[in-house]
Amino acid sequence: MNEGTVRICCVQVESAPDVPEINLARAVDFALEAKKQGASLISFPEQYPTGWDPQGTGYTDDGAGAICRGWSAVAEEAGIHVMGSYRKETESMPQNVAAVFAPDGALIAEYAKIHLFSPGGEDKSFLSGERLSIFTLGGIRFGIAICYDLRFADLFGAYARRGCDAVIVPAAWPCARLKHWNLFLHARALENQMYVVGINPAKGVSDGAYCGGTAVVDPWGETVVQAETSGTVLVFADIVIATVREARAAFPVRSDRRDDLYSSL
Repeated sequence: MNEGTVRICCVQVESAPDVPEINLARAVDFALEAKKQGASLISFPEQYPTGWDPQGTGYTDDGAGAICRGWSAVAEEAGIHVMGSYRKETESMPQNVAAVFAPDGALIAEYAKIHLFSPGGEDKSFLSGERLSIFTLGGIRFGIAICYDLRFADLFGAYARRGCDAVIVPAAWPCARLKHWNLFLHARALENQMYVVGINPAKGVSDGAYCGGTAVVDPWGETVVQAETSGTVLVFADIVIATVREARAAFPVRSDRRDDLYSSL
């Protein structure tokens, strides 16, 4: 891995519902292949171990349970950074969490979904997060968001103000609104002059809720790569810090903002 460039692998895959041991076993194979192809970081869709369910509060993990140990083992066995998700146990309701594990298996970042999907009732079953999460890899600062967060521009602006070069978005975004998915990925990247990485489930054999759309968009709002199939596929892209710096130097949008004025308009 060259400093300033990070190759990432996005896994577009269907989850076997509520069988985390099967899903995590498959994750090892994906991670080994990603490492073989030169990736330093691999990321999976939202709630991949169980499949996303806005009312699904089983298989919670306190951070030291079977699912977190499973993700840690995936990272250690493949020797790669892994972004995976789990339902974090709290004193009240669980949280929808995306976490990053280093190649030695250590947890290095954790983000609890801030914007819960109220149209699906997620806000009735899960506890909202309240903090950003940023980690650095290869000299690049990465932020984390989850699915519905993509609709909220202020979150991505907050990451940009904290110097993030990219935001990774594990998701479970349905076919019915895939046009919105593509629009928001490009908008968040362009308005913040950063990479936005969206990882979505593959089309399932049992239903048509998802149909892929995994993509990486660069700071110019251009598609670096998008899955060419709705099925299971590994999508690779290089995140290059020089591209971020070039975009921000050419169009100094951040310094041209009028934050002193907006609140009084």
